[in-house]
Amino acid sequence: MFFLVLFLTLSLSFGEEVLVASASSLRPALEKIVPLFEKKEGVKVKVSYGSSGNLYRQILGGAPYDVFLSANRLYAEKVLRRLNLPKENLKVFALGRLVIFSVQRKLEKFEDILSAERVAIANPRHAPYGMAAVAFLKNKGFYKKLRTKLVYGANVGQAFQFVVSGGAQMGIVSLSYVKLYGRGSYLVVPKDLHPPIEHTSLLTRRGMEKEHAKRFFEFLGSEEALKILKESGFEIPE
Repeated sequence: MFFLVLFLTLSLSFGEEVLVASASSLRPALEKIVPLFEKKEGVKVKVSYGSSGNLYRQILGGAPYDVFLSANRLYAEKVLRRLNLPKENLKVFALGRLVIFSVQRKLEKFEDILSAERVAIANPRHAPYGMAAVAFLKNKGFYKKLRTKLVYGANVGQAFQFVVSGGAQMGIVSLSYVKLYGRGSYLVVPKDLHPPIEHTSLLTRRGMEKEHAKRFFEFLGSEEALKILKESGFEIPE
């Protein structure tokens, strides 16, 4: 009987899959973090990427995710309250940086963006990087001049691709994608010109029932994960 119970326990462990809903801005880092965790724990992690707002609505609609990685704190806190989850299920683990990016010309000053025919940003209706981009443009007094030139990606990853493919001359995107790409020209936007981009992890009710989901939630704060996040262009909150 002991060996049967042990066999069933191990089978369940190895068959367990951690389902993660993540903001697309984290993809450059997670594609390195996830394999480390999988190797360490012997478990499969499946990540679905999208804009934080759309993922937030999916989770409240019953989507079976174990961990939610939002690009801002607001969406994660809303899920926490709506699903009546413990406060310790939420952690701000990284801070995103916003950049003006171009592959067609060398950027020297923020005003260079005014010369672009099209500027790509993530959709501000549901993407935190898009919200931050609009705030930056308004704070610099650029928004009215560029409003008709803006092209919207479903998320910051798609906005970045618009620039790389030539669909837009410039973009206001995440530093994480630009560092991964390794080419082009960019200017980092000062943090005081937009709301903070607080990447926040949330362990869902479903995740609370899965040991490996809880371990992944904690692993994001490990030295290994934080090192990768820093190398990927994120800052770590104090």
